Amino acid sequence: MKRETALNALEKTITHARKVQECVRELDTGLQMLLKEKNLDKSYSIFHNVDVIERDADKLRRKIQQDISRGELDPSIRQNLSHLVKRMDDVANCCTGVARRIATIPVKFWEQSSEETINLVSQIMKTTVICGELLDKIVMDFVEDRKNVKEIARKINEYEHDVDLMNIQLRKSLQETHYDVNFFTIFTAGNIFDILEAISDSIEGVADYIMVLLTSEKGI
Repeated sequence: MKRETALNALEKTITHARKVQECVRELDTGLQMLLKEKNLDKSYSIFHNVDVIERDADKLRRKIQQDISRGELDPSIRQNLSHLVKRMDDVANCCTGVARRIATIPVKFWEQSSEETINLVSQIMKTTVICGELLDKIVMDFVEDRKNVKEIARKINEYEHDVDLMNIQLRKSLQETHYDVNFFTIFTAGNIFDILEAISDSIEGVADYIMVLLTSEKGI
């Protein structure tokens, strides 16, 4: 019974990871539509869809937590599964945080942004999408044969570092650009870029936690 409960929870965890990855991909689609295509209506509709996907992921997270809280699993395994799912949920929450806030930024801000700024935001998001794809792979590999966990974790760390470096360039580019917008717009944009960077940070957090579970005597 314990093994069946654990396997059922792990299968749902893979599904949850895919939902989280879908949040990242959908956010990228909306951002590219906003920054490159300049289609506001369509981009805002996509940003709303990120919120819908995140709610689906949230429901699945609650279902997993209900399954593992029944007492059939060892307390350590129950706790480890709960922490793993919570860390993945942080990724989806960051995506929603960006999607909700970016829809409040007036188009004037993006029109006044330099080409360098637009390209950096776009590239940060595209690199984050790669991290999201690796998140799906590391969770699946951890649940199945655990042959490539370390290598996938290493790649996630490298891409997260790339995002950090691009974020520094983005901050520099923003400060070199003259903006004629409301101060609160500048504050909100800065907050958006903080959360955007936090998506890859959260993915790295999942990978780091899986590495801990991999080497733990009381893993999953």
